[in-house]
Amino acid sequence: MSPLQLASVLALVLASSVTRAGPAPGIKLNQLGYLPQSSKLAIVPAGTASTFEVLSSEGRLVLRGQLSAPAGWAPAGETVRVADFSPLATPGTYRLKVAGQPLSAPFRIQPYAYRALGGAALKAFYMNRSGAALPERHAGPYARPAGHPDDRVLVHASAASRTRPAGSVLAAGKGWYDAGDYNKYIASSAIATYTLLAAYEHFPDWFARLDVNIPESGDAVPDVLDEAMWNLEWMLAMQDPEDGGVYDKLSNLRFDGMVMPHEAMREPRYVVQKSTAAALGFAATMATASRVLAGYGERWPGLSARMLAAAERAWSWAKASPEVYFRNPPDVLTGEYGDARLDDEFAWAAAELYIATGKDDYYLALQPETVSNTVPAWDDVRGLAWMSLAHHRARLTPLADQALIASRIDALAARFAHEARNGYRVSMKGADFVWGSNAVMLNQAMMLVQAYRLNGKPAYLAAAQSNLDYVLGRNPTGYSFVTGFGARTPMHPHHRPSQGDRVQAPVPGFVVGGPQPFQQDKGECPPYPSALPALSWLDHACSYASNEVAINWNAPLVYVTAAVSSLTPEPGRANMHEQPSRLAHILRQESLLQFDSFSNEAALEIGLKLVDLARAEGKAVTVDVRRNGTLLFAHGMSGTTADHADWIRRKNNLVNRTGHSSHYIHTEVRENGGDIDAMPTFDVREYAAHGGAFPVVVRGTGLVGTITVSGLPGPDDHALVVRALKAYLKVDADI
Repeated sequence: MSPLQLASVLALVLASSVTRAGPAPGIKLNQLGYLPQSSKLAIVPAGTASTFEVLSSEGRLVLRGQLSAPAGWAPAGETVRVADFSPLATPGTYRLKVAGQPLSAPFRIQPYAYRALGGAALKAFYMNRSGAALPERHAGPYARPAGHPDDRVLVHASAASRTRPAGSVLAAGKGWYDAGDYNKYIASSAIATYTLLAAYEHFPDWFARLDVNIPESGDAVPDVLDEAMWNLEWMLAMQDPEDGGVYDKLSNLRFDGMVMPHEAMREPRYVVQKSTAAALGFAATMATASRVLAGYGERWPGLSARMLAAAERAWSWAKASPEVYFRNPPDVLTGEYGDARLDDEFAWAAAELYIATGKDDYYLALQPETVSNTVPAWDDVRGLAWMSLAHHRARLTPLADQALIASRIDALAARFAHEARNGYRVSMKGADFVWGSNAVMLNQAMMLVQAYRLNGKPAYLAAAQSNLDYVLGRNPTGYSFVTGFGARTPMHPHHRPSQGDRVQAPVPGFVVGGPQPFQQDKGECPPYPSALPALSWLDHACSYASNEVAINWNAPLVYVTAAVSSLTPEPGRANMHEQPSRLAHILRQESLLQFDSFSNEAALEIGLKLVDLARAEGKAVTVDVRRNGTLLFAHGMSGTTADHADWIRRKNNLVNRTGHSSHYIHTEVRENGGDIDAMPTFDVREYAAHGGAFPVVVRGTGLVGTITVSGLPGPDDHALVVRALKAYLKVDADI
C-alpha cells in the first residue's frame, strides 16, 4: 500500500469514528493542518478573551498572540474573532487555547500537508468512471463491477440527423459519471476536464510526483493526464462526425435508483440534442487538451492534432448555429444544465483556440474588451478564458492586449481580497451560497491563485489558503466538507456508489456541494438546521441540494490543493516573487531596451557593434538585423556555417509570433516543465525556442523588427545582443 493510500485509509478510519461525536467545536480550524510557511488562521467565538495561546502536543506554550477585534459574517449570523498564528512554522502537532473555550482539536503543521488530499481528490474521478470495473488493487473496499459500457447508445429524437436518425445506435463509452447520478453531461465535463488540464499545465512538478494508483499509473504519463484522457475519449465520441455538432448529454430518460452502477443498467441510454453551449465547451476543452497533450505524442500518436481539428469543427458548428439552447425534451427528466447565455462560452472557446492555433481571428472573435472576469462555473466560463490567456501571455500574438489581461485577473482578485475582511476571512457573500457553494469557494481561490502567479501579492495567496481552510473545516458547521479528510466529515453524501455499496464510510476525496439556503430537497429530507446561507446543510443522502458530489466541484479542489502546495514557500526558501525570476529579468531587459525610432543606420551600427563584441571575445557568430521583414544587416564571421541562417529564421519567427525574445520563450517553457522542441502549436521546423533573437520595439508603435545572433549557446547569444543594445541605447541599468 502506497503512503497516499495509507493516508486515505487512516483518514477514513478517523472520519468513521469521530464524525458522529458531539457538536462542532467552538474553535474552528483547517482540520488537515497547515504548511509550515502558509497563512494560518482559526475562528474563535466572540467573547471576553482578547488573546490566544498555541500549545505543543506536550502542553508547552509555543506562541501567544492577540485575537482580532470581533467581526461579523452575515451568511452565518455570527460574530467571531480570528487567531492568526502564521509565524508558527515548526512542524508538529498543536492545540489552540482561548479563555472561555474548550481546547481546539489537535492540528498539525507539516510539509506536504495536502498531498494525500490532492491525491484522493484526483482519485475520486477514477472512482466515478463509467464503463470500468474498479478492482480491489486500485479501489480497495470500494471495488465494484463495471457499469454502463455505453457501447450501444440510442440517438434520441431530439438529436436525430440525416445520417443518424432517431433510434440509431452508436458507441460513446468511458467518461465520468457526472455527480451522484449515472449520467454524463458535456457542460460539467468541459469545465471539470479543463480544470484538471490547467492544474497540470500550471503545476507540472506537483503532478509528476502524484501517483494515485489507477490502472494507468506508471505509464510515463502523469496520472492526472491519464485520468483526464478517460473523459476526453468520451467527449470525442459525443461529436457528430458528419457536421461537428456535439450532443449535450448521454443519459437515461429518468434517474436511476440509489444502487450500484452495475445494478442500474436496466433502462436504455440516449445521446440527447446538440446545443451551441455543448459545441463551444467541447471546442474549448479539446483546444486546451491539444496543447497540453502535444508533448505526449509517443503515448497518444496523432491525438493532439485530432483534438485541435475536432475543436475547430465544433467552433464552426457553433458559429453556424449560435442560438441552439438546450432544454430537456418532454420525455427526458435527468439533469438539464440549461444555459440561456452563450457569450461566455463563445469567449472561452475563442480564447482557447487562439492560444492553441495562434490565429488572430480567434482573438478578434473573443472581443476581449467586452468580456469581464468572473468566478468559473459550468454556466459561466468567462474566467477560464482569462485564466488561460494570463498563463500563456508570453506566447500570444502582438494583437493581444497584455495590460487588459493583467487588469482583468488582478481586479477580480483584489475584489475577493477586499471582501474577505469579514469575520470568517473568506471572500463569499450571502448571494454566493448557491447550489455547490463549496465549488464557488474553491473557484474563487483558483482565481486568487491566478493573480498571485501574475504579480506575487502575498495577500492573494493568503486569501486562497483561507478559502481552502473554510472547505477543510474552518467554517460555521465545523465540518470538513471533503469525504474522508478531517475529524468531522460528511458520512452520507448524495452519491449512489457511496450509498449502494456495503462500506460504512463514503468514497473518500469528494467535496460535497455545501450549504445553501434554497433547500430544493426539503420536501424529501429531515428539517435543515438553519435557513442561514452558511448553515443550511444536511449530512444526509436525501440532500442533493447540499450534500451531492459532482466532477465540476471536485476539479477546483484538485487545482487549489496543487496550487497552494506548489506556491507556498518551503522553509528556508524565499517567496517565489521576492527575488526577480529569470523571466522577470528578461522582461526588464525587453522593457528597457526599446527604441524611439529604428533606422537603417541604427541597424548598421548595432550589427557592427555585435561583430566587434564577438571578435573581442574570440567568438564567431552570424548576425541578422531586420525591420518589418526587410534585411538591413547580415554578416557571418569566419567559422560560422550555413546552419546559422536557418536558426536565425526560426528564432525570428518565434519573436514575430510572440512579441518576446526567443530566450524569454525558452525560459518560460522550461520553467513550466515543457519541452522547447515540442511546444504546442509551434512547428519546430518553423520556430526555435533558443536564445539570440531580440524584438525591436519602437515606443508608441510596437514590434517592428528583430536583432538576432546565432553561433553560441542560446543564453550567450542573448547576452551578446543585450550588451550591444545597452551600449547603443546608452542604458546604464544593471540588466
